[in-house]
Order: sequence, then C-alpha cells, then structure tokens
Amino acid sequence: MSHPKVLCSIMFAVLGACASAQAQSSLQLYGVVDIAAGSFQGSGTDGSVANTRLTKVDGNQMITSFIGFKGTEDLGGGLKAGFVIESFLRPDTGESGRFGSADPFWSRAANVWVQNSLGKLTAGRQGTLLFVNTLSFNPLGSAFGLSPAIRLTFGSPWGNDKSDSGWSNALTYQTPNLSGFTGALQVQFGEDASKGERTSYAVSAGYASGPFAIGGAWQTSRSAEAPKPNLAAGQAQNFGMLGVSYDAGFAKFFGQYGAFANKGFTGGTNIDTTLYQVGASVPVTKSGKLLASYGQSKEESASGGSALDAKHAIFTVAYDHYLSKRTDVYAAYMLDDEQRTGFKKGHTYVLGVRHAF
Repeated sequence: MSHPKVLCSIMFAVLGACASAQAQSSLQLYGVVDIAAGSFQGSGTDGSVANTRLTKVDGNQMITSFIGFKGTEDLGGGLKAGFVIESFLRPDTGESGRFGSADPFWSRAANVWVQNSLGKLTAGRQGTLLFVNTLSFNPLGSAFGLSPAIRLTFGSPWGNDKSDSGWSNALTYQTPNLSGFTGALQVQFGEDASKGERTSYAVSAGYASGPFAIGGAWQTSRSAEAPKPNLAAGQAQNFGMLGVSYDAGFAKFFGQYGAFANKGFTGGTNIDTTLYQVGASVPVTKSGKLLASYGQSKEESASGGSALDAKHAIFTVAYDHYLSKRTDVYAAYMLDDEQRTGFKKGHTYVLGVRHAF
C-alpha cells in the first residue's frame, strides 16, 4: 500500500471518529429572561418599607431569570454523563444572582451527573427535592414574585424554610420511571469542622398516570447557606410537602399541604408552620390561560405563648398569553395579607414579558 493511500485511510478514520464523537455529545446554551413593570406593595405595618407602594421595573416575577450551559455525552452501553451550570440574573439592574452578592455566581446549579437504566446520580449544587415538589403542584410554578406556595415556603423574608431552594455539596439519586412511579434521595453535607452545621437529608416520591399526579417530599435541614443564615449546633428543621394535580381538560387543578417543625430554635425563630395551597390553570384561548392560586400559612410559636402566632394569606390571579413557543406576556394581581396586629394588606399589579432561549 502506498503512503498516500495510508494517509488517506488514517485521515478518514480520524474524521469518522470525530463525527461519531460529535454525534454522541451535545452542548447547549439556554436560559430565561423575565421582566415586569407595575405597582408593588406587600403586607406590613402602616408606613413600613414592606407596606409602602412602589412603582417600578422589576425582574423575576413569573420565573427567576437565568443563563445556563449543559452538556451530555453518550458513553455507550446505556451509560450517559453530563453537566449543568446555571447562573441567576436580575434583568432590571444587570446584576447576577437573586439577591445580589449573597448568591454565588453559579447559584442555580453547578453539577455533574451520570445515568443509566438503574437511575441518575447527580453531584454538586442543585435544586432541592422539596423545591421541585413545591413548584410542580401549583399553577404559577417557581414564581418567587407571584406564587403563594413559593413565597410562603422559600421567599424572603416571609418564607419559613430555614435552608434554600438549592443545596450545595449535595448528592442526589433519582430512580428511573417505573410505570409512572418515581423516587429520589438527596443528601447535603454540612462540611463544617466545628460540627455546628451538619448533614441534611431529603426524600421524594411521585406517581403520574394520565391526567392525575401526586407527589411528596420530606427533608431535614441541619445546615444553611446565604442568603439564609447559618444554623447553630443542635438546630434542625423537618419539613414535608404533599401535592396533587388533576387535568380535567377544561382546567387543571392543584392542591398542596405542608408542615414545618423546628428544633433547637428559641424566641422569635422557634415557629412551627403549616400551609396549604389550592389553584387552577384554565385555558381561555388557544394561546392564553388564566392562573389562580390561594395559599395560606399558619404560624405557631413552639416556645409557648401566642404573641408570634399568625396567619399569612396570599392570593394571585394572572393571565398568561404566549406569543410564540418561547415568548409570553402576562398580567397579574396579588393580594398579600399577613394577619398580624397593626398589619395592612398589600396589593400588587404587574405587566410582564418572559423570553426563553
């Protein structure tokens, strides 16, 4: 065989290998930008910052904006591997994060995963099983600005979850879908030499068949990160959430019930909470739907006495209209009513646009 033929054979073999590798791997840039303008007012005492009405442009009402990169590789034999890195952003100011410098740059996700027919294992920063369960069973999804369930559970300063919607230093195992049944286990290591913050655990399970779905998640948090304050030695929180949904065709209905139980806290931070949410998503036109959700939390002092006992109710109604598969516009009204002595209700009105890429 002559040298030219050998070189040609080698060249085509290399090109074939490269083409095969390209076919088995992928890299994607994606994200969402959500921005709105309106009149914002929260519940609070008369003249307080929370109860002061502000007209402003604000981001992240329907979803928290972010930019992300993810990649996958087919390793053969049914085994795949991939990575996800995602950063929150605030489109009204151009800042990164949800809360400014309190968020690490890749605070939405930064992890690597492997998957085969036995399930998926993910290591790194990722959304908690509890957060995924909460957003899955309310009509407003993960809307920190407008969803009663999300605001009452995770939002600041009203949220009662001592940890965050994402866990760093975490490992998660997810089962494959077994005839509609799914499950997951999650662990977050405290990584604290003083042992003040300890390992946190979570578990979730769900079932979906046709128009019906049900899912539950439970976690015990024994460590926390910014923007939430660190937990002290002996402090922990157990929190469970159950959700159901049913798509009747003319409307999809949602319901949730959750409970927090704190341990090792004192005074004004030693509060146990129960909450529920009911809601519906109603198609109005081919491209638009009406979203309505009511949520209420009931806070009770675990230290005795009733001075800290309160109810907090949030009601949101919104119309969401899709201009295309990637762009939608929405209008919403939210009533915020924290039922404490001297507190006034808050009324919020917003118009927004959301674009996914």
